[in-house]
Amino acid sequence: MLGSLLDVVFPVYLLIALGFVSGKVKEDLDTSFATFLVLYVLAPALIFSSVRSVTLSLRDFLCVGATAVCVFFCVWAISVATELYLFGRRSGAFELSASVMNAGYLGIPLIYLMFGEEGVGFAVTFMVVMAFIHFTAGISVLKGNLTKGLGSALRLPLVYAMLFSLLFKDISVPSGLEKLVKLTGDAVIPVMLFSMGVNLSRVRGSSLAWGIAGSAVRLLGGTFSALIATALLDCDYFLRAILVVQSSLPSAIFNYVLCEQLGEEKEVAISVIMTSTFVFPLYFPALKTLVGYITA
Repeated sequence: MLGSLLDVVFPVYLLIALGFVSGKVKEDLDTSFATFLVLYVLAPALIFSSVRSVTLSLRDFLCVGATAVCVFFCVWAISVATELYLFGRRSGAFELSASVMNAGYLGIPLIYLMFGEEGVGFAVTFMVVMAFIHFTAGISVLKGNLTKGLGSALRLPLVYAMLFSLLFKDISVPSGLEKLVKLTGDAVIPVMLFSMGVNLSRVRGSSLAWGIAGSAVRLLGGTFSALIATALLDCDYFLRAILVVQSSLPSAIFNYVLCEQLGEEKEVAISVIMTSTFVFPLYFPALKTLVGYITA
């Protein structure tokens, strides 16, 4: 299983490394266009194509949605307490990066490897619900103001892509158009990873402490929040195991994209993302053992 995990994670590291080297070689390399492309073209296409492929019962959907909400706000509260205790100030970039996990690119392949095709629908649904939280409540956390956060969210086409994908979920579209949307959405991850590597090449060492603290909050906080939430919601044990894994993933790459776009502390976000991504393979054996107890 660890070998399979590395098969999933290795391409992530390879693309980030390519961006890192490019950023070092070409110091004036600008990632602003890539950020615009991701937020306004590629990511909306990914969300639209993903939602149309999912079929779940109402009870399962409610369980997934409620768990995602509980995990986000519980981990956010832990992140606020942690940063105030360790650093004496608040950082929206730290709070967002600790609260939102990489449920898409890393989460979906990992769930497939661990649970098979039966788990993929749950994984995609969790990703979509968390994406909605990410671009509404998450932006509010980043901006430190609910009104400003919602205003910023409403200017992003991602929110509307999610709404339209639900409205047109059962409406057939030409197969050529369906393939075009999926192909466009599939491009989001390489572009984000490369841009992230470029920005990583400019991170100062002073952000490392934030990365270590954020990784601990993201991984451990996500695991225990999901355990509590799924137990209280009395989720099916198979679904419970999937949600615990999804909630325990490293920080989402999109966190740095939002920080860059909205002028927040992107170096803090990148530090949390990278540290949690590197630490996760070490944390995974314990997580896998825990999931084994849940499904036993």
